[in-house]
Amino acid sequence: MTRQVELNQPELDHDLVAELPQDAAPPPKPKKARRWILRSIIYSSMGFGLIALVLPSFSGCGNKAKSSEGRTYVGSMNRAQQAFWTEKQAFGRSLPALELGMQEETVNFKFEIQSFDLVTYQYGVPKNDKVKSFVGAVFVVPEKSQTYQGSNQKLNQTSASQPRAEKELTTVTILCESPQTGVQQKLPNPFLQNGTPTCAEGTVALN
Repeated sequence: MTRQVELNQPELDHDLVAELPQDAAPPPKPKKARRWILRSIIYSSMGFGLIALVLPSFSGCGNKAKSSEGRTYVGSMNRAQQAFWTEKQAFGRSLPALELGMQEETVNFKFEIQSFDLVTYQYGVPKNDKVKSFVGAVFVVPEKSQTYQGSNQKLNQTSASQPRAEKELTTVTILCESPQTGVQQKLPNPFLQNGTPTCAEGTVALN
């Protein structure tokens, strides 16, 4: 009679693993390294978005695809400004400063930036009446209760003696478009309403 040998997984595996020395927790990455990683992730995601949405606009796929070019570019500029502020606590004053590799002018759009200390506006201005116009904004807002001036360009601290702590500030963003095509000019700037980014009258929020 043939004996059947049953092979069992040794029960010592878990004990042996438990006895192995455990690696010490890695030290936290320096602040600059975290900012670099954040910026790399944002820029990488923007690159895939540009490939997916911008390329059809150059293939003659219609005016909707051409409008996608402006929406994608302005949205990418918004995200780049957020990464720029995270790294430098300031906004880029020009498109080349954001290092996106984007042209300031394409067949369908001109792209512009207007930056202040605590807010930046990104514009996609059509060069013909077949595409929509776009405007994006990035605001620096406090994580704790503080108030803004009506111009959204200066932060009024709750106490004059209270220093502005970097960790108490963050950024919020919004992207707006014209409801119809044919608006060959800059759209009115978005603004903060009770701390929430809001599109100006006559424009429509996309995010």
